[in-house]
Amino acid sequence: MDRIVLGDKMKRSIVLIVLAILTVIVYFSSFYYSSVIDSVAVATGSLIYIGLSVASILVWLLIFIYSDSKNKLPWLFVIALFPVIGLILYIMLGNGFRETFRYRRRMKQLGSDYVVPARHHDHSDVETELSYEALRLVKLNKMTSQNDVTFKTQTRILTNGEQKFPVLLEAIKNAKEFIFLEYYIFHSDEMGMRVIEALIERAKAGVEIRVLIDSMGSSKRMSKDAIQMMKSAGIMFAEFDKVWIPFLSNKMNHRNHRKILVVDGKLAITGGINIGDEYIHRSVKFGFWRDTSILIEGEAVHDLAVIFSGDWFFATGERLEDDHYYMSYPSEEDGGVQVVDAGPQSSIAPIKQSIFRMIMDANHSIYIITPYLIPDFDVIMALKNAALSGIDVRIIVPGRPDKKFVYYATQSYFEQLLAVGVRIFTYDGVFCHAKVIVVDEKIATVGTTNMDIRSFYLNFEVNLMLYQTQSIEALLNDFNIDFSRSTEIIYTEWQKRPIRIRTAQSLAQLFSAVM
Repeated sequence: MDRIVLGDKMKRSIVLIVLAILTVIVYFSSFYYSSVIDSVAVATGSLIYIGLSVASILVWLLIFIYSDSKNKLPWLFVIALFPVIGLILYIMLGNGFRETFRYRRRMKQLGSDYVVPARHHDHSDVETELSYEALRLVKLNKMTSQNDVTFKTQTRILTNGEQKFPVLLEAIKNAKEFIFLEYYIFHSDEMGMRVIEALIERAKAGVEIRVLIDSMGSSKRMSKDAIQMMKSAGIMFAEFDKVWIPFLSNKMNHRNHRKILVVDGKLAITGGINIGDEYIHRSVKFGFWRDTSILIEGEAVHDLAVIFSGDWFFATGERLEDDHYYMSYPSEEDGGVQVVDAGPQSSIAPIKQSIFRMIMDANHSIYIITPYLIPDFDVIMALKNAALSGIDVRIIVPGRPDKKFVYYATQSYFEQLLAVGVRIFTYDGVFCHAKVIVVDEKIATVGTTNMDIRSFYLNFEVNLMLYQTQSIEALLNDFNIDFSRSTEIIYTEWQKRPIRIRTAQSLAQLFSAVM
């Protein structure tokens, strides 16, 4: 273990030395260039370049001293190689300070008179006895996201789109009072229009409906005609944090990746499945789409309604204060359920903290399925530590990519994990989009969060923690099927991959934090 940690530290030291050398070379080259040019115009331009280069040195030092390790090295490398362009890119995309402040300031505008509905649930007459590991995780999640565990919530796993969409459409059809619908991707294709038509039918019946989509995720997928149809029917529609000029705003770095449906405060759905034809295996590019969502009935629905109300206020400025949005409807007891939400307004990274704690507290097994495996140093070390401790660590990733460069970034972490005993599987010919972790067959998390830096720190996400619930059995059954349909990567064979593939993977890993 000491050798592994020492090796990682040595690699980081070497990278920093190389970055420093490259920076010095670039800066001295610019000084030399300006001194040998006779043209006044070119010399003036060179001096301006030097001034920007000096500014980039200061930014380089600021990143080195103050930046979190999650994205420090990639930005240092970019600014060292391309001082001026790198500085501009960092100001537009890399610096999250202004965006974090903006989110916090916006939520403060709710005002001191706005009372956030309580997130504490009644624990009297609870028969479930949580394990020590579960209790510690409950305490952590309550500290980081302020959501209490509930024992009066029932959950059901919805495997793939063919299980989710009938339940979602039925829930909308049976709505009596209100519907909150919040999605990262909402297509106005055949499946999307079925959802829109169901919403319109309920709106005409007098049901109060709010639809919130992410402007980046859905802007090119939701037609203007579909939006107008909803508005004309009386549906309140909003886009989350609209980006007017992509690539010239770091808003695009902080997206609302949540998928939430809340109906009458009694039923909710969240998880990885967006709305569209591709999620029911109709995509020409992907074919079969492996994904997981979860149906929630009971007290935890309240917590998802609170999350939606905060996102709705951020997007529209409307305060949803009526008590009927936040009524609690306890169900039969079925283990413990806890909602954990995260976003760039928090420096704690609540969902990442939760996943880290799950891995570190594991005693026997850790099963993970994720579309992207681009974790930060902490999670990588936790996975290594678990495998070296004799814990059965298995990870399923897609067998086909949705984005080639990101797929190379995922593959770049395979070797160091395989070397310490982590078992990695690729889903045969399938893009798996599910985001599920099960630990010791007793604790699980299902939600919208990928195992990557973007989900951990930049996006707005939501996960459901499950403690000794019956739905964990369904997740384990899904994992058994998924393992049977996947190919395990053998360490000795993986080491034989071509040098061009190794190079592409290393390059992708270097820039993975700024993707």
